[in-house]
Amino acid sequence: MWGDAMNFFFLLVRELKYFTNFQNKMYQFLLFFQPLMFLAIVYFLQQMRGGVNVEKFVVASALISMWSYVLYSSGSALIAQKWSDTLKLLIAAPVSLFQVILTKAISNAFIALLSMILSFVYARFIFQLPVGIQDYGLFFLSVLVLLFSLSVVGMILAIVFVAFQNVFDYQNLILIPVLLICGVFVPVDSLPWVFRAIAFVIPMTWGIQGVYETLALSPQMFTTMGIALLISVVYFLLSVLIIKRMEMVLRNHGSLGAI
Repeated sequence: MWGDAMNFFFLLVRELKYFTNFQNKMYQFLLFFQPLMFLAIVYFLQQMRGGVNVEKFVVASALISMWSYVLYSSGSALIAQKWSDTLKLLIAAPVSLFQVILTKAISNAFIALLSMILSFVYARFIFQLPVGIQDYGLFFLSVLVLLFSLSVVGMILAIVFVAFQNVFDYQNLILIPVLLICGVFVPVDSLPWVFRAIAFVIPMTWGIQGVYETLALSPQMFTTMGIALLISVVYFLLSVLIIKRMEMVLRNHGSLGAI
């Protein structure tokens, strides 16, 4: 038990070191330059069309950066190992595949948090845009709930995308639709019922809604965060079962062709 905990801790530290050396050009763009692009749009939107809800758009730009980073980093976690022919080494390693995927998802979620912080710093000190956070404690709590949802979504994406060689095509395909469905730009309640039904079973939807409700200090924010946690736990348990099953199949077949 103690050995598994130590292995998990060392894996998490290694993942954080790997993703914070910033040698990957794509991650550099997602973390540092993409928030500047979206905030520039918000800034010029304010200049040309006064009266827009700038605070919401600033948070939306941060959420876009967070989702983008999790989508591309966690979604490529296993397929990148498969491309580099190191996935078989992970299967043979003394740690479980679940621990490997979980540490990658958690580290990517916390790097996504760094992206949110950078977005707020850019907004405040470069573009002079208000962030609009009234209660930092409640806002941080809602962000933690969102990070948990993003971690779970990242695990699911890692499992799904390992089966596709052209993974970046699919990631680009779902980038904006997921943002629309999950309510980053418009409230989920204003979407057609088909899209609402899809949105309400995605953990990230409730996490994003919780962040927005915390900004407005809505009395529903704790209920929304509770639902986000509940749905995220369900998906987390489902991902555990799938990963365990995947690992068992891979070990039994002794080949990555079983994926």
